[in-house]
Amino acid sequence: MTNRQYDTGKRVTIIGITVNVLLTVIKLLAGFLAHSTAMIADGIESASDILTTSITAYSIKIARKPEDPEHPYGHEKAESIAAKFIAGFLLFSGLTVGWKAIQHIVQNNMGKPGILALYAAILTVCIKEILYWYTLASANKIKSSALKANAWHFRSDAITSVGTLIGIAAARLGYPIADPIAAIVAALLILRMAYRLYVKSISELMDSSAPQHKIDSIYHAVSSVKNVKGIDSLKTRMHGNMLYVDVDIVVDRTISVSAGHDIANEVKDTLKSEFSDIKDVMVHVNPCHPEEQDTNCQNCDKSCSK
Repeated sequence: MTNRQYDTGKRVTIIGITVNVLLTVIKLLAGFLAHSTAMIADGIESASDILTTSITAYSIKIARKPEDPEHPYGHEKAESIAAKFIAGFLLFSGLTVGWKAIQHIVQNNMGKPGILALYAAILTVCIKEILYWYTLASANKIKSSALKANAWHFRSDAITSVGTLIGIAAARLGYPIADPIAAIVAALLILRMAYRLYVKSISELMDSSAPQHKIDSIYHAVSSVKNVKGIDSLKTRMHGNMLYVDVDIVVDRTISVSAGHDIANEVKDTLKSEFSDIKDVMVHVNPCHPEEQDTNCQNCDKSCSK
């Protein structure tokens, strides 16, 4: 992670923490003053945002550390680990909100909340949605999985607040059961987000390959390098928000070892210049063979000789 990426992530994270603290205080106060259990539950869920945003900030700080003897491949996976923890918090928040809503229905603990809770819900939805789009745009810009996970946590809070808003409005109109029902729907959506985020973070930690369109672009870039006669193998693996590439290229079998080394370096330089998220490239050079000319030397402009 570059210094510029780190500065962007740090700025977004500080803004997120500040907004979360203010909204959490507003929602909890509104919930208690307006006697809205849904708003109190929403405030508790928002409090988890503060913790997850702090985790994001710490993971971004770790991810930018250079390689060391204990971590020769860098620290980028710290963001994937953080995303996994955030998924866990989303899971906990979703289950908590859903369980409290079910309890309110079973215990018939439903009443008419005050207007202050309604205003707090409207304010929360607007601010959280703005914060979601701002954080997501920044995450895509610096290719940060942890920051993207945090953006989705903001969206989950906005969804929860929408459910809270609907429930409070309906309860004030004479349908008190709408409050817990809306909270249950919001809880299910949060759990869905937690599942998707967890699967993605596990995929990154398991060294999954890059998307197929990315692999195709890399293949094309390698093939375009002068004196590369073909590609025997191309493998990629995600490392946090970065990518490692292993490629076996085919070259003229009559050239010197030094010439083959130069071609390999050109392949590496080409990929790292064209793709900013490629951290390292391992190039293995294979000599072409006459019997393999049709498959490995499709770009060869001359016949190989033994």
